[in-house]
This record gives sequence, structure tokens and C-alpha cells, in this order.
Amino acid sequence: MDPAVVAGFAEACAGLHHPATRVQAEAALLEFRLNASVEACVGVLQASGDEGVRFQALLALREVVLGRWAVVGAQARQATLQFLLHTSLVQLAADPRPLLRTQVNATAAAIIKRSWVEANPAEQEQQLSAIHTQAAAVGTAAARRAGLELLTAVVEEFSPHTASQLGLSWEVHELCRESLESCYLHRLLLHALGSAREAAPAAASGADAAGVCLAALRLLSAVLGWSFSRAGGSGVWRMLDSGRPAAEAASLRPPDSWREALLAPDSWGWLAQLAHAVCQPQAAETPLMSAALRVVEQLCGLRGDIFWGCDTTGSRAALGLPSQPSQRGSHLAAMLRLLLPWLSPPAAAVAAARWSAAHAGQAGGEARLLSACRALLAAAGVHRAAGFDAASPALGLTAAGAAGTLGVLGVLSELTTAVLAAAADPPGEADDWAGEAADLLLEMWVELVYDSCRGPMGSSQAAVQAAAAVFAAVTDKGLTLAAAEALEDDEEVEGGEGLQAEEQLARVAALGRASARLSLPLLAERLQGCLGALQQALQQGADPSVPLEQLCWLAALCAAVLADAGDGETPLVPLPVAQAGEAAAAGGAGAGADPAQRLSAGLLALGGHCLVQAGQVGASPRLVEVAAASLARWADTYLATEEEGMPALRAAFGAGSQGGGQAAQMLVSLVMSALTRYPGERALHDIACARLLPALLRRPAARQAVVDSPAWHTLCDAVGRGDAGLLQLAEKVQRRLLQSLLLAAGDGWQGDAGSWAGHLLESTAVQLRQAGASDAAARAALQRADGLHLVVSLIERLRGAVRGTQPATQAALFQQFTSVAPALATLFDACRTQPVAVTLILKLAGEVVEHHSSYLSPADAQALCSWSLRLLQLYSAHNLGQVSAATEALGDRYLDLHALIKLLTKLTQGDWDAGTWRHTNGAHGAPPAGGAPQAAAVDVAALVFTGLDILVPLLSLELLKFPKLCRAYFALLAHMLEAYPERMAQLPPRVFQTLLSTLQFGVGATGDEEVTQAVFEAAAALAWFHVQETAAGGPGLGSNNAAGADGLTPLGTLLQASLQRLIHGEAGLEAVDHAAEAVLPMALADPPALQRAGEALVVAAAGVAKSSAQEAFTALVAQHLQS
Repeated sequence: MDPAVVAGFAEACAGLHHPATRVQAEAALLEFRLNASVEACVGVLQASGDEGVRFQALLALREVVLGRWAVVGAQARQATLQFLLHTSLVQLAADPRPLLRTQVNATAAAIIKRSWVEANPAEQEQQLSAIHTQAAAVGTAAARRAGLELLTAVVEEFSPHTASQLGLSWEVHELCRESLESCYLHRLLLHALGSAREAAPAAASGADAAGVCLAALRLLSAVLGWSFSRAGGSGVWRMLDSGRPAAEAASLRPPDSWREALLAPDSWGWLAQLAHAVCQPQAAETPLMSAALRVVEQLCGLRGDIFWGCDTTGSRAALGLPSQPSQRGSHLAAMLRLLLPWLSPPAAAVAAARWSAAHAGQAGGEARLLSACRALLAAAGVHRAAGFDAASPALGLTAAGAAGTLGVLGVLSELTTAVLAAAADPPGEADDWAGEAADLLLEMWVELVYDSCRGPMGSSQAAVQAAAAVFAAVTDKGLTLAAAEALEDDEEVEGGEGLQAEEQLARVAALGRASARLSLPLLAERLQGCLGALQQALQQGADPSVPLEQLCWLAALCAAVLADAGDGETPLVPLPVAQAGEAAAAGGAGAGADPAQRLSAGLLALGGHCLVQAGQVGASPRLVEVAAASLARWADTYLATEEEGMPALRAAFGAGSQGGGQAAQMLVSLVMSALTRYPGERALHDIACARLLPALLRRPAARQAVVDSPAWHTLCDAVGRGDAGLLQLAEKVQRRLLQSLLLAAGDGWQGDAGSWAGHLLESTAVQLRQAGASDAAARAALQRADGLHLVVSLIERLRGAVRGTQPATQAALFQQFTSVAPALATLFDACRTQPVAVTLILKLAGEVVEHHSSYLSPADAQALCSWSLRLLQLYSAHNLGQVSAATEALGDRYLDLHALIKLLTKLTQGDWDAGTWRHTNGAHGAPPAGGAPQAAAVDVAALVFTGLDILVPLLSLELLKFPKLCRAYFALLAHMLEAYPERMAQLPPRVFQTLLSTLQFGVGATGDEEVTQAVFEAAAALAWFHVQETAAGGPGLGSNNAAGADGLTPLGTLLQASLQRLIHGEAGLEAVDHAAEAVLPMALADPPALQRAGEALVVAAAGVAKSSAQEAFTALVAQHLQS
């Protein structure tokens, strides 16, 4: 090895540590990687003793071997692998510094995997066995440990979750995984188990200085963490549960062939002894402790086919045979036998964790408790409450429910209560461990008693009581934290924000539902108590902050327990809530004994309190906001319910009941109060209009109760007459308000819906006509801040009404729109310096097209499109896009152009012919029989191409960096070229070249698959049209595709840009797939362009690559184009 090369490499490595020379050093190392040979990298490794230099040489060696796999050759690759094995197992085995050895192992594992699919089974066997053979030949404990570490690196490299990027397809990675899993993983498990079991006694006594046991545990953990191809479970439910702690819990689904290794009697006695020896509560957290705890966690998640005979207890009893302990139950008992000594008594375990957290470097108790909580969570997902309950006798604990004890579930309930108490300590006294442990245990209880797919698990009475005790503890903890946060002075802290997060509420609610018979009365009692405390504080003139904050937390929790979030669907009464009501009715309890009915009455009482105290200290905006959100969730499920089997709820709030009508009256009044009595509270207004009002109007029975209430008429009258207080609301709130009100005129509406809708928009239309009566009036309105707010509010109201269009209200709404269309055009012409108004009018135009085009007569459709064209012409005449860019940020111009593109897109999507049919054959007419419908009232293609001619000059590279704008534009262009290629051919040359230049820009744009797909679809459509038309004797694109000064046609230029990206640019497999349909027709349209591109590619190549490129290009032309 040339000493100068080694010295230069070492100098570059040293330069990395100095800012002044870092850039030059990186360039030198990169140059070395690009040009060095395997021998050069190995030479540096052998010649240098510096760890940093050897590390960089290893990185270079990995890149050379894997990056030039075919060039390096099989013999050199095998020699490199043997060199790495010798380095790891001999030279570095005793080195206390793990960095270099870890990198050697990772490189060797990557080479083994890269060669795996090319090797036959004997060669694969030899590669793995060589590691054990060479480690055994050295004969030292250090070599044995190094061999285990190397095998761990192999397992991690073959596992998809921890694999490195090797430049291989996913199929190759999958083949490697399947091969190792089916042929070698079980043997690796046995090797890890044997090594760990043998080394465990020495490690427990502190005599394993070489770390063999630690390495064996890590190999065992890597094997147990394998993602098996036959793992059961629905991917849909795993996706829905993602983000929950349970989704991250250990889950092990090995094949049944692993049963003897994992489930043999006393398989894990050695692990229990080791874990209890190294996991002392006041000991420092060590790598050995962490490895042992991780294996315990993984074993607790054992599930699947490995258990057999575990579900035959009922069958044996039916046959008169004595029951036998199942393997599933025996395994759970073994794991609990290992875990419970760490957790009993619970108070001592929590105290040990608190002590460890307070003493730096002594984290044994903290780590042990957290690991035990993770292990319990993993086990809970497998065995549920019934399995834990059944394991109590085997652990020396009386089964749950027996006198004097609560079994395993009782211990876990006490532990959870103790951890929750620690998590509620004042800030600074409880570290992160308490909060993490509380979350894990809460999730454990949800897994024990509730299933996200099937609901409550039908747990035993003792399990329900234990869950109820935990739920009570969680509730009390929440109230305590809410009270503490209410007294904080930090204005940035909104009390209870973390507690009211939807994810945590869902977990707590699941626990409450599983014990609904006991939890619902508890919540009703707490809610009544907090509301009483608030009213008492108001009477006495005391500070109401604490009861206000507690009511906020309780209201959200009560709603989460009682009802599911709608999320676009009509929710049903949760099964455990319904069962609790049925149990109360079956028990012969009197009226008001139904726990769900009692809690519902409490929530409505809170709403009534907010209505009485509106605008006063007793009903803060935050309380009204939470109460409105909670009552929206409740109303979506219970108001005017028609479900069977809940007599108390139906009698209290069902369809046609007096209580249902009173609840509807109160809730609509609460909407009106929230909008008028709390000015400036945007969040409250949003909830009232976007959540509470839609929930009241979603179901027909509830909608009827609402529409029949006097409060509904009061609200509609206020909107119809243009109440000044409502006009001061934020513009988006007004849009949502009108949309929600208009959607009420759905199925089952009684009365003249058209007249009612016209009344709602009457004041809006009058004020818009006044504002746009003339150019002078429009400019005067838009120059004042209050005038601009009024105009924007009126436009947003109109947008909301259009979005809420129903068949019964469409005619009236379009009539109102027609009456204000000239005024809107005048305002559009006048708002040249107000980009927000420009954008909103363009959005309104698109929404009118979207929601009304299918209803319009030919005359109305022509009028609407003419008005849209007028907007486009005004936009072009005043160059509004450029004005907004000059006066405001680039974002304003983006909003204008995005709205313009959406308008053009919706014009292409409008169902114009359907409107023609309706007005020819009646409201629900069909197309004329036996032939095509009447001619469309509008020429959509001409209109959209005119809009594109206006739009394209305003686009810029900076604007096309906005992903939504870029996607929308190219999707529109692709649609137009696919649907109207002949119209593209008829465009004036200037317009044609402009559109084609944007298409060429899109071909070169990378990083967005949607844009790539749209661009190549557009190019394919245009090229195929030209090829097919010319083949049929037509002109195709005609003069628009004439060759330029360089001899290339526009399609030929597009072809060369496409090939440039595919060959030299960032072209992934998706881009190649999309381009496949476009390159062929472009090549057929301009064969000389393909010839020139191929010749340029051949000229640029060198050596073997040049001849290969020439052969491939010749074959392409001969076999495809000429045929």
C-alpha cells in the first residue's frame, strides 16, 4: 500500500474536525470513495491504527463493494467478507470501543445479504456457519461475544424494519427475509437461547466481563423482534390503531415450530433469575438490564399459532373431560410470576421509581417499572382480562372476586392508582417516568377490557369493578390537575389541553364504557357536584376558576363516554351504554335510574347553565366552547333517537317526546347565544356553526325537532334580516352558518323550502347589490376596512348557501345568485388591490358551477358560463395576478391563481347536459330516447382554453413550487389534452406553444408523482392524437407541430426532455411507468428526434457502456418503431 495514499486519507479524516478544512476534507474523502479500489480501502484499514481513519475507510469499502457489485467480482467480494470476519472476530474482538466493530459487522452483514439471492443454499449455509466456526476457533469469550454481535447484525440487516439501503428492489429484500425466516431463523433462536442460558449465571453474579450474555440477549431480542410473514391480524385495524401505545407494544407471532423452544416448562427460569439479579430498584441502569427487560417485554407479547389447546377448555367440559391448563395460560402465569415481584406491593414499586428518578445514575427502579408496564401492556393485548383473572390461582392469588383479595387485576388496579397519584404530583416532583407509566397502564386497562373492533370484551364482574376503580382514579386525577391548572398564571397554558386531547379522551372513555354501569353514575355525580360548586361560588362572589376548569374537563369526558365522534357518519349508542340502561330497566329501578339518561340530563343542565349565564363570568367562553362541543357529540347520538331497546332514553329525549323538543330548543338557543353574546371568540363560533348546528340537523327526526322549535325561527329570522351582530362574525364562520342552515332543507322538509331559502339570503342579496351598484359604490365600499369586511362576509355567506344547495332550494338559490351576479362582476372589477376579494369571487364562481350546473337550463347554463368568462376577462384586463404579487406576498397570487384553476377545473366537471335533460324532460327527466341529448348549452373547451391563455402568462417558477397549484394546473391540462386534443390542435400558435412550454417544464419537474403522472398522460394524449390523425390522412397537430430552426418538432422537443429526465434525471420506477405510455407515441410522431437522442446517448457513453447503449438503441428502433 502506497504510504502517501494512507497519509493523504488520514489527513482528510483529520480535516473533518476543523471548520476551516472541513469542506476540502469532505471533497477529498468523496473523491477517494468514487475512485478507490477494494484493495486501497483494505490497505488503509490495515495500515492505520487511528479509529477515525479506519471508520472512514470502512465506509468507503462498503460503498465500493456494494456500489460496484458486478465490477468487483465474486472472488474479491468473498475475500472482502473473510477479511471483515477476521477483523471483527480476531482483531477487534477484545477492543472495548464498540464503534469500529459495529461498523465492521454492519458492512459484513450487508455483503452477506447482497449476495444472498445469488448464492445457492450450500453457500448461504456456509456464510452463516463461518461466523460461528471462526468464533469457536479463536476460543475466547471475546470472540464468542463478537460472533453473537455479528449474527445480530445479520438478523437486523435481513429484517425489513432495520434493513439498510442497498439499492435493491423491495422484492429482493422480501426474498432475503423469507429465506432467512424459513431456513435459519429458528436455528439462530436456539443458538441465542443456548448462549444466553449458559452465560446467564456468570452475568447474574457480575463475572461475565466479556459481555457474552449481553450479546446473546441482544441476538435473542433481534430474533424475537422479527416481523413474521404469517403474522395474523388485520392490517386495517393495525392502521386504525396506529399512534396508540398499544400499537407500539411488543407483538410476537412465531410459527408453531418454535413452541418447544419458547413454551417448554421452565424455559425462562434462567431469565427470571438474571432479571431479578440485575434489575435492582436502587441500581444503575446498565445495558444488561435493558437487554433483559426488553426480552421480557417481547415474550409477554407472544401470540398466534404457537399456542395450541388453549381454547379447548369449553369443549373438554362439554365432553365431560377434566379441564387442563392451556399453554397460553401457563405462559402468561410464567411471565406474571417474573413481573409481579417488581410491582408488589404497588406503593413500594412506585416509591422505588420515584427514588431512582430523583438520584441521577440510579435509574434501576424507574427502568424496571416502565419495562414492567410495557410488558403488561403487551400481555393485555393477548390475554385480556379473562386470562389475567384465570392466572391468579397459579400465582398464589385467590381468583378475582373472592373474599379478601382481588387477584392479579386487583394488584394492577392498585398499581395504576399509585402511578396516577405520582403523575399528579406538583411539577418538578414527578418526572417523565410517571406520566409515561400512567399512559402505559391506562392503555393496558383499555386492552384488558375493551377491543377497538368488537367493543367491550364481556369481562367478569370483578374485572368490571377493577376497571371502574381505575376509571374513578383517572377521573379524580383529571379533576385535580384541572384545579391546579386553573390557578396557574401562565397565560399561554390553557388548562386541561393535554387531558382533553381526543386520543387520551378516547382511551379513558373506552375504560369508562367497559364499566358503564358503575362509571356513568360516577360521572353524573361528579358533574352535578362541579356544577353545584360553580353556582355556589357565583352566589358567594368567590373565584369560579376551579369549578369552571373542572367542568370543562368533565364535560369533554362525559361526552366521550356517552357517544362516539360522528366523523361523517351517524353514530349509534355505544353497546355498553345501552346494556347499562337495559340492566337498569331489567332491575325494576324507577324513572331516572338509567345511568345514560341521568348523565345526559347532567350535560343538558350544563348547557342550560351556559345559556342562563351567557356573557357573564359564570359561563366563560371556554366553558361554553367545551359544552357546545360536548353537546354536539351527545345530540348526534341521542337527540330524537329512534333506536330500539332504550326505553328511558327514548322517553326522555326520543323523537316526539317533550324532553327532546325542550333539548332542541335549548341547543338552538345555545347556538344563537354563542354567536351573539361572545364577540371575538372565533373558536366558540366555529364550534357552534361547524359542530353543534350540523349535529342538530343531520338526522331527520332531530332535524324536525329543531325546525319545530321557536329558537330555530329566531335564528333564521336574524340571519334573513342581516342582524348586525351576526355580520360581525368572522367571514368563514358566516359561510359555515349559512351552509348548515341551508342543509336543513333536506329529505322530510315540510313547507316551501324555496321561499325559506330565499328569505335567508334576502338581506345578503340586497346588500351585495347595493355594494356593487356602480363602480364608484364598489370602490368606496372596498376602500374602507368595515366595507371590505362587509363585502367579504356577504360573499362568504353566498358561498355557504351555494355549498348547502339541496334539490328543493336550488332554484331559489340560483335566482338569488343571478340577481347579484352583475354586482359581483362590478365588485370583481373594483377590487384590484384586494386579493382576498378576488380569490373569494373566483371560488364562488367555481362552487356555483359545481353545485348548480346539473340543474340549469341551456339559457341559465350559458348565462353562468358567460359570467365566468367575464370574470376571466376582467382578471386578464387588469392583470390582477401581477397586481396582487406587487402589493402583497406571493401567497396572495398563489391563492388567486389556484382559485382560477379550480374554477376552470369545475367548468370541465360540470354536468351541463344533465341540466339540458332536466329542463327538456322535467325535473327528473332522462336523456331523449334513441339518440343523443340536445346540444350542450356551452362550449366548455373554448371557455377553458381561453382561461388557460389568461392563466399561463401569470404562472412562474416560484408559483409552480406550490404543490397544490402545480398539481391542479397539470391535472387540468392533462384532462383538456385527453378530452379535447383536436381543440388543442386548433389553437393559435402562440397559445399552443405557451401551453406546450408548461408541459415541457412539467416533464423536467421531479419530486411529485401526481405531477409526473399528469404531465406524461397529457403528453401521451397529444402525441397519440397526432399519430392517429396523420395515419388516417388528417393534419394532426398541423402547423403547430412544425419543425423549428433546430429541426425538431414541438413533440420531438418534448420527447428529448422526457428522455433527458429518464436517463439523466431523478427518474424513479413510478416515473418510468408513467413515461412508458408517452415516449412511444412521441417517438412515432418524430422519429428523427428519437434518432438524435439515441446518438447523443451513445456518444456520451464510453467503453463497454457505449457498445451496450448502441446495441440497445438499435434494437429499439428496429423492433418497435419500424414495426
